[in-house]
Amino acid sequence: MQIRPATAEDCEALLKLRNHYIAESFAVFDEEPLSAAFVSGWIASFSVSGPYRLLVATVEGQLCGFASSQAYRNHPAFRQTVETSIYTAPGQARKGIGSALYAALFSSLAGHQLHRAVVGIALPNDASVNLHKKFGFAEVGVFNEYATKRGRYISSVWLQRQLSPSAALRLASPMG
Repeated sequence: MQIRPATAEDCEALLKLRNHYIAESFAVFDEEPLSAAFVSGWIASFSVSGPYRLLVATVEGQLCGFASSQAYRNHPAFRQTVETSIYTAPGQARKGIGSALYAALFSSLAGHQLHRAVVGIALPNDASVNLHKKFGFAEVGVFNEYATKRGRYISSVWLQRQLSPSAALRLASPMG
């Protein structure tokens, strides 16, 4: 297995993988298939050196999954927080691909001024929840029936993980 930063050459395989989850699951909330132009722009939004990464896992040239870290929200207050995502290709679950991707992703984030990683997981999805807990994520809470897809309400569990204790800000108390 090879894990590396995604490139433009991965667009077709990532498009196929992302559209699979749109069509076949509630893990992502999109309802319409993504276009190649959209996925190409999405790939280009990541860096090979900054805190926003997109890594792919391949076996014999075939894409088996991806993991990413991206801005949690577009606001300066969240500059030390990333939101992570991880997906494996159909038939590739429980082969260690997710663990290898997350190990590489979190290793690549070391040394950046990041304090927290957060993730929302559409329920039910025990495999994803267990993978995240394996990597030190702790449950924060559940957004109950806060989204809809194909006429069904979806709940998500949110988890967080501390990334770098040294990146923690020492905030002065506003009360003096």
